[in-house]
Amino acid sequence: MKRIISLIKRLNFLGYCTFEIESIIKEAIGIGIISNLSSNQELAVIEHLELYEQLGLNYLNTYSK
Repeated sequence: MKRIISLIKRLNFLGYCTFEIESIIKEAIGIGIISNLSSNQELAVIEHLELYEQLGLNYLNTYSK
């Protein structure tokens, strides 16, 4: 769960709004809340959040020059 919280904070820093983050989580597991997740659900959420973190970083690297 700590990794998920860390990734959510990172996405906020990169400019993702709460609605977008909830949508990413919902895309991963079908619901937009992260309480009482199974280990498989946690892994799916982490993978999706990491993907969007990488996309955000790529965007910043491309357009912040």
